[in-house]
Formats: sequence, C-alpha cells, structure tokens
Amino acid sequence: MVKQCSDQFRYSQKSQLARYIGSFVAMSTTLALFWHLSSPEKKERLDASVKLVGALEQFQAQFVPRPKSHSDDEEEGTLGFKEKYDGLDDSNAQDVSYSIRRLIRGLASPRESSRLGFAVTLTEVGSISSMILKNTS
Repeated sequence: MVKQCSDQFRYSQKSQLARYIGSFVAMSTTLALFWHLSSPEKKERLDASVKLVGALEQFQAQFVPRPKSHSDDEEEGTLGFKEKYDGLDDSNAQDVSYSIRRLIRGLASPRESSRLGFAVTLTEVGSISSMILKNTS
C-alpha cells in the first residue's frame, strides 16, 4: 500500500514537471515573437503575427478546460499585489492567457509599430472562435 502511494506520488510529480517543462518550452517559442511584433518592418510584424496566432491555436486545441477555481474577484499576484481575477486561465491555455494579457498591454506602447503589431495580432486572436474570451464575466 505504501509503495503504491509512493509510486502514485512520483508519477504525479513527474507529470507536473512534464507539464511545467512543456509550458516553458512553449513559452520560449512564443516569447521571441513579441519582439518581432514591434518591428518597424511591416512584413516582419505580419510574419510574427501569423506565427504567434498559429502557435496559440495549437496550444488552445490541446487545452482541456478546468472548472472555475476562484470565487472571489481578486487573487495574489506575482509581486504580492492583489490582481483582478479575469478568468482567462480557466478557459484558455496558459500561453493563450499570457499572450492575450501581453497583447492588451502592448496596445499602450509608445512605439507606433508596436501598437500596430499588437493590435493586428489581438484582432486575429479575438476572431478565432476557439480563443474567444469565454466565461470571463
């Protein structure tokens, strides 16, 4: 009985580690694209947008939604500040949630090329039915 519990615990740890590593690898492939969204070259911005949207579609297709886990409107942020709970993580893959938040923040960039690249990409993400913000109210 103890050995069985121990084996299940090890399996749980391994699966959590595999998800974390998989998420890290996925993020490392998408993070670089955000720099290209800010390029002054129109072609480079559009290429990055197409690649990012394609990657996010793949992440979302593999995502299995989890039940809503928060009952309150705020959660502890990474820096210890309270952040408003937006529900993105419940209905979207981690990369998709991160990207939506980052694209929205990028709209306030002082660089015109950044605003253009981020706006085009956010529009494309919003037009894809599998990544439309669901159940976030």
